[in-house]
Amino acid sequence: MSALKLRSDLDVIWRSRPGWRGVLTNVNHSDVGLRFMIAACVYFVIDGVPSTMIRAQLATPRSAFVGPEIYNQLFTMHGSLMMFLLAIPFIEGLAMYMLPKMLGSRDLAFPRLSAFGWWRYLFGGLILLVAMALGVAPDSAARFRG
Repeated sequence: MSALKLRSDLDVIWRSRPGWRGVLTNVNHSDVGLRFMIAACVYFVIDGVPSTMIRAQLATPRSAFVGPEIYNQLFTMHGSLMMFLLAIPFIEGLAMYMLPKMLGSRDLAFPRLSAFGWWRYLFGGLILLVAMALGVAPDSAARFRG
């Protein structure tokens, strides 16, 4: 097999797919890293709702904006969302995006595993948000109740 034929075959494999399907199915480090960072920013915007509700509750003494159980759920979920859906995934996405570029490599060691991790992150975050919307989210004070 000639070197030019091999090169053209590899270019077909490494080329990004166009359109919306390519955006969601590409496994190269740049696309997966950007997906992590964009999803983290979306979760950040969504987490603005519980943080605003917490601040509304604390705005005045003896406020009855939300009850104590809902407040505990909001407080716990706000911290969990900020750490597990914003801070850690954003840094991971930045590392996925930058590390191969800094090392001069073509891609990460396991690109399909990284892409699978993004799908798990996306659906895991949605499960947390649905639990919070349904009112069955964990709250930090549950262990102190009798």
